Amino acid sequence: MWIQNVSKIDIAAGHHFEPGPNAMLIQIMDPDEGFPVPKYNFKEVYQFEFLDIEDDGMTNMGDGSMTDLGEFAITDVDAVKIAKLLVHALESHMNVVVHCYAGIFRSGAVAEVGIQLGFEDTETFRCPNRLVKKKLLKALGMPHKSKEPMMINGRLTDKTKMGIMIQKERDERA
Repeated sequence: MWIQNVSKIDIAAGHHFEPGPNAMLIQIMDPDEGFPVPKYNFKEVYQFEFLDIEDDGMTNMGDGSMTDLGEFAITDVDAVKIAKLLVHALESHMNVVVHCYAGIFRSGAVAEVGIQLGFEDTETFRCPNRLVKKKLLKALGMPHKSKEPMMINGRLTDKTKMGIMIQKERDERA
């Protein structure tokens, strides 16, 4: 059984692993955004609405101004529901596809926790939303850090190393 995080566009276009007949789709979208219709059928589909917000709720509005949108973050109730769905899928030997808008942050957090539970890692790029991940781990009774560092695909990020790696890749292509 595997878990894969993808974007909302990927769901509509079917750009994800073949889910098979025993698969679950977890959809996470912004409130009032609307959910994409999946190209493929899933045995079970669940929908959640919350923003991609970190712990303090402060969100950059794109113009440099910060606004508190914490009321639209994942709730403890949603975290418990998603956590129970992951356990159910694992016990039922289901593949799981989870999407959010970009397929990286909120869905990445769900995938990261699913991998910690025992799902196979599909190696899809993810940079988990730390609030979503923390609440899911807490709901599952698993260890979690109150201030977790930024991770990419389960590995700590190091901005200096990341910059060097990106520059090295550019140099190699030139």
